[in-house]
Amino acid sequence: MFKKIIATILCVLTFTAFLSGCSAPQEETQMPPGTEPGPERETQVPQQVVAGLGRDPGEMYGYGAHPPLTRILEPLIFQDLELGLKPGLAVKWEAAEDGLSWKLYLREGVKFHDGTPFNAGAVVHNLERLVNAFPGRFGAVEKIEAAGEYVVEVAHSEPYAPFLYSLAWAGASMISPEVVDEEGNVAEPIGTGPFMRESWTPGEELVMVKNEDYWGGTPHLDKVTLKYIPDPTTRLMALEAGEIDMIIDTGGVLPEQVPTLQQNEHLEVLTIEGATPHYMTLNTQKAPLNDVRVRQAVMHAIDPESIIVYALEGFGRTMTSVIPYSEKTWMHPEALYNFNNPEKAKELLQTAGWEDKNGDGIREKDGQECRLKFLLSSALVGRWPYQTIAEVVQAQLADVGIAVNIEVVESGLWNETLVKGDADLSIRPWAGISPQSRLHEWLHSEGENTLAMGIFYNNPQVDRLIEELLRTTADNEAKALSLQIQEIAAEEVPIIPMYDEILINAINKKIKGYVLHPWFNVNWEDIYVEGN
Repeated sequence: MFKKIIATILCVLTFTAFLSGCSAPQEETQMPPGTEPGPERETQVPQQVVAGLGRDPGEMYGYGAHPPLTRILEPLIFQDLELGLKPGLAVKWEAAEDGLSWKLYLREGVKFHDGTPFNAGAVVHNLERLVNAFPGRFGAVEKIEAAGEYVVEVAHSEPYAPFLYSLAWAGASMISPEVVDEEGNVAEPIGTGPFMRESWTPGEELVMVKNEDYWGGTPHLDKVTLKYIPDPTTRLMALEAGEIDMIIDTGGVLPEQVPTLQQNEHLEVLTIEGATPHYMTLNTQKAPLNDVRVRQAVMHAIDPESIIVYALEGFGRTMTSVIPYSEKTWMHPEALYNFNNPEKAKELLQTAGWEDKNGDGIREKDGQECRLKFLLSSALVGRWPYQTIAEVVQAQLADVGIAVNIEVVESGLWNETLVKGDADLSIRPWAGISPQSRLHEWLHSEGENTLAMGIFYNNPQVDRLIEELLRTTADNEAKALSLQIQEIAAEEVPIIPMYDEILINAINKKIKGYVLHPWFNVNWEDIYVEGN
């Protein structure tokens, strides 16, 4: 059965770097990601770019501008192409020996787009807003205060190991205090970045103009328009027709579109190993997946290699643990997930009492068929080949006696259904913030994704290990805790790491200076348009 399905388908940061960042002040001369002196541009060529992407660049984070995609807003700390931490609006940082307090030294001479000075007062205002909005995201913060015009001190009641990674998180970008009300609501995205938002039409486009006073140098481009084009075929056709100049973002270009793009002499395909792993989630709260043996059977039945070949056209990498390759120094040295063993899957299902009593290929127990609902978001299906992936999984699980019904719904209903626990399987990407936060969000009983994705995994031992991990600043101890957590996750299978994404973008060859970033930070300040 699986082979028939496949035939049809064929037709259609590292913690060590974090510690070194704690102890060694950074050089103030470093610039934003990718910022380097650019060539003299041809002034007769209009320096305007239109980029298409598969999501609304004004949504997410609630700021009216997605920080990595627009660069309107900037965080205190940047991530380089290797995802190491580097100076941003903070030029250096120091941690106290006990790990309870931090000093952040700020870049001088920077102003927000509205002319408000970027200084310690502005940073204190931002960090207090963020700590209130995202409890625990920055650790157990006791006090945030200015220790000079360009120095901020942050004190914790207990060590919080991923603090610097939290400051590098896109959601922690700095916003002018003048556009934030007393309740912490952001009226508009007034940041410090190389571009300013001119307009935003939700569900259609976001228009940016250059910041002439950008601290990193004046951008080459005068104007950038980001068009939300949810349908991947429409995005491709718009690029081919010259209606847009670029397709950007993670999930911008589907793997199956690459051969078509490569045949066009005017277009260039760009790829990079990204920082966006994709996970299949399992509802551990309801039958049949509340039985760990059934979850293990699902894992054994799946063959991610076939998914990478048939659904991703090779643009992906098999994961062996919940930790992705972008955080490889934290990865377990062994391949923890045992895939592609359907005989083992059948054995586990039989042991769990699920038998094919009627000979129809679907196992039963206590009068109930072993049937799972695989719920997909229509928004995500437009950016990744999730429909095809679900069909491959459907065929592989059918081979061991598990029936899978695939449903595609709009994103709001998708979220609502998962939170209620009314689905069995789903899939989504998650770039993450740090190795520690990744384990917390996916495996802790109060983790963001544990609840939002309807996983409902609750293991008190794992909770304790993760909480200890968040407090542990000693490298060896932290990694030992991480390995233990990864082992338990692979044994109990609340989530299945499906693949590590290879990011694909495409541009018209007249666009120069674009450097693909694994965390899809766009170096708009370096990009320019070359004449014919």
